[in-house]
Amino acid sequence: MNVSSTKSNHKMTFRRFITEFLFVIGMSIVFFIISLTIHRHLAILFLYAPFGYLIYALNNFSLLELLVKKKITKVEYVLISILSSILIFIPFLILVQLIHGRYSDKILFVGALFASVVILATYLYFFRYRADKKTIDYLRKDLGKTAAEYKLMQSQVNPHFLFNVMNSIYGIALQENASRTADSVQRLSQMMRFLIFENQQAQIPLSRDLSYLKEYIAIQSLRTESVPTVKIEQDIIDSLDSQYIAPMLLIPFVENAFKHGISMSKPSWIKVNADVVDGQLKFSVYNSIHKSTGTDLERTKSGIGLENVKSRLDLTYPDRYMLVMEQNQQEYFVFLTIDLDEVPHSEIASKINEND
Repeated sequence: MNVSSTKSNHKMTFRRFITEFLFVIGMSIVFFIISLTIHRHLAILFLYAPFGYLIYALNNFSLLELLVKKKITKVEYVLISILSSILIFIPFLILVQLIHGRYSDKILFVGALFASVVILATYLYFFRYRADKKTIDYLRKDLGKTAAEYKLMQSQVNPHFLFNVMNSIYGIALQENASRTADSVQRLSQMMRFLIFENQQAQIPLSRDLSYLKEYIAIQSLRTESVPTVKIEQDIIDSLDSQYIAPMLLIPFVENAFKHGISMSKPSWIKVNADVVDGQLKFSVYNSIHKSTGTDLERTKSGIGLENVKSRLDLTYPDRYMLVMEQNQQEYFVFLTIDLDEVPHSEIASKINEND
C-alpha cells in the first residue's frame, strides 16, 4: 500500500494509543480515590484498568495485525500474548502489593483472569470489526460501481454512431494520404471501444489493459516524434491472458507523466515499465517535471485521478498492493506492485456460491 499513507496511519494509531491510555489512567485514579471511601479491595480493582488497556492495545494495534498478515502463527500469537501479559503485569503487581500491604494469591488470580478476558474479548472484537469493515467496504464499492455504471450508460448515447463517424474520418485520412492522422484515428477508436465496452467490467485480462496503455503512449508520442529533446521509452510485457486486473488503474499514472513531464522546448523524458513476476505486477513510471505555464488547463487541475486510483486500490486490493510515489524539483517516480488474480472476481464469487 501507499508508504506515506502507512506512516500516517502509524502516527494516528500512536496518538490514539497515548490519548486512550492517559484517559484510562486518569479515570482509574478518579475511581480509585472514590472507591477508597467505600472499600480498599474495590479501589484496588480499578488499578487493573491500565493493565487491561495495555494488553488490549498490544493485541488490537500490533499482534492481531501481524496474525492477519500471516507474519506470526496462531501458536506464536498465543505465546506472545501470554508472555507480554506477564511482563506488563509485573509493575502493576508491585503497585497493587504496595497498596494492599502484603502479598496475596488473589492478586495473581485476578490479574490472570483479567488478562484472559481482555485477550479473548479483544480477539473477538478485532475480527468482528474487520468483518464489518469488509462488508462496509464491499457495499461502498458496490455503490460506487453502480453510480459509475449509471454515468457510463449516460455517456453511451449510441456509441456505434460515433464509431461509424470515426471510421469515416479514418477513410478520408487514408484517401488524402494523411497516414499519421489515420493511424491516430484508428488507435483512438480502439481506445474508445475499450473505454465503453471493457472498462465497465470489474476485472479484465491484464493483456487488454496493457494493450490500452500502449495505444495511449503511441498516440501521445505522435506529437513529439519530431522533437529531439523529448525521449519516450516503454518496456511493457506482452502479458498472457492468465492474469486479471481491475481496468484503468495504470493509465492515470502515465497520463500524469505526459501532462507534467513533456516540454517542447526543454529536455524531457518518460519511461514506462510493466512486468509480471510470480503473479505480481511490477509497474513503474519515471518522468521529468516542468512547471505549468498557466495556459494548459489540464496541467492546473488537482490530482483527482491519482486520488481516485488510490481509493480503488484500497477497495480492490486491500493488503495486496504497494504504491510508492517520489518527487523532487526535476523528476517524478511511481512504483506500483499488485498481487494479480488468475481468475476474475466474478468467477471466484460464483465458485463460492456453488460450494455453498
